[in-house]
Amino acid sequence: MTTPELRAPAAHVPSLAKLLASNGIPNGERAALKRMALDGPAPLALHRMVLRHIDESWQNGSWLADWRTLICALALQRDGGFDPHKPLGQALAEVRFAESRLERLLAASDDTLRTLALRAARQVAAKGIACDWRHFADLLFSRLPDARERINTCIARDFYRHLKTMEE
Repeated sequence: MTTPELRAPAAHVPSLAKLLASNGIPNGERAALKRMALDGPAPLALHRMVLRHIDESWQNGSWLADWRTLICALALQRDGGFDPHKPLGQALAEVRFAESRLERLLAASDDTLRTLALRAARQVAAKGIACDWRHFADLLFSRLPDARERINTCIARDFYRHLKTMEE
């Protein structure tokens, strides 16, 4: 018997976004996921989603705050808000996300990162822009400094590339 391949959290994003955009989740649960705060009791919908749709190796309680942030961010997006062809940095540039806010986001960690990331997701959702939320997941779940720096660089590069094209 072979063990299933371990998927990174970002690999869960397309299916989570599709689920949140479908009729496979009741409207009341979707609303609870949109409204949930990053602290305090989590709605049962979050626990159900994690247990049913997240690989068991990522269900450890130490990851719950990151899943909570990611799932809330995805629930906020219209129709799942997932577009694999539009990087997160580009979407942030399109919503005119302030450079100072981007700098704070990319420098943050732990609860501050989760709070700032969810604020960014709310801004993207308010403009109705779909993007590739896998970088968002990478940002949340990254624990190694080198990996985090690669993710930060990728998001910043996409942000500034798109700003440059918007100015032309």
